[in-house]
Amino acid sequence: MKIAFICSDRGPCPPVRGGAIQLLISKVAPLLAKDHKVTVFSITDPHLHAREKVDQVHYERFDKSQFFYHVCKRVREKKFDVIQVYNRPGWVPFLRDAAPRAKILLSLHNRVFETLKVDQEHAARGMQESDGILTVSRFIAKDTVKKFPDVSEKLHVLYTGVDIHDYAPIWTDTGKKWRKQIRSLYSIGPQDPLLLFVGRLVSAKGCHLLLKAMKELLVTHQQAKLLIVGSKWYADESSSAYIEDLKTLANQMNGSIIFTSYVSVNEIPKYFSAADLFVCPSQWKEPLARVHYEAMAAGLPIITTNRGGNPELFHHGKDALIIKDYKDPAAFTKAITKLLENRDHAEKMGRIGRKKVKKTYNFARVASDLDALYASLNRSN
Repeated sequence: MKIAFICSDRGPCPPVRGGAIQLLISKVAPLLAKDHKVTVFSITDPHLHAREKVDQVHYERFDKSQFFYHVCKRVREKKFDVIQVYNRPGWVPFLRDAAPRAKILLSLHNRVFETLKVDQEHAARGMQESDGILTVSRFIAKDTVKKFPDVSEKLHVLYTGVDIHDYAPIWTDTGKKWRKQIRSLYSIGPQDPLLLFVGRLVSAKGCHLLLKAMKELLVTHQQAKLLIVGSKWYADESSSAYIEDLKTLANQMNGSIIFTSYVSVNEIPKYFSAADLFVCPSQWKEPLARVHYEAMAAGLPIITTNRGGNPELFHHGKDALIIKDYKDPAAFTKAITKLLENRDHAEKMGRIGRKKVKKTYNFARVASDLDALYASLNRSN
């Protein structure tokens, strides 16, 4: 089959500036390219060639201002069998015009209307003209059906994952090496309890709740540290009023809070290996944050919030602690304390997560599921 992946126009692929969708495509496309002809369309970046072939995948990149115009032109010329477009339901009708015989899949990584700014008419037409709609969680699937009841039979929940080989749990030799490297870089003691936050520094991600929780935690766990990995936006080193507020709060805790700013995709796994537990204090209806897959791959116990799709991967108390009272810093302090004071249980949780990633939540499984879906759609002709 001839397969096209069409990124959203928010970042280049591979993810030289970050981005979950760009990372997913860059990892899955080479796996599918072993048996199919795969082309990836994304916006340009100074660090990437306009056209190149890497790992049997053809990349074509166009300037953001005319990105979709050129994509439609190339789709019309290349006559793909399958076209998968990400987070842009409004693009589907134009792709259908350009490729009337192709099977078109719409992948939704966010809620239509709330996050994806598209009007009702264009969204409805995009849903109607898609041959299949993939969602990253049951939460997004339910939200989509609620808004577009007629598409229920087209929906497929496709959980994503990680490349298991990119991550090293702290009980492995590589994990121990990375742990020592990152802790040394930020002057974190080898025995200091280390909490990890990874994400954009915006209020919806809830980092301020974690800082408030840390202030209380330090009363009983004075050596604890919080490593905050992220920036205002992918590869954006600029500040904001929210970030300045975070730093003002952090200054009250005498060096226990460490900000790294933006860290590249390739370096992120090392930071997970450095930590003792991972906290996702998300406050918004998160589709399903990929940081959970990363923390599981690194063998970390996880604390997350009962928001959006985040709880779908876990059983509370077994492989994660799920915070229902997600606006209360004390709820986070309690959960963190529980894991820090019961290291055997925390390690067991982390090992369960690692096994789940090896079995299910990995890019090899994603590629296999997509391959089967593409074949099924083509048999339905």
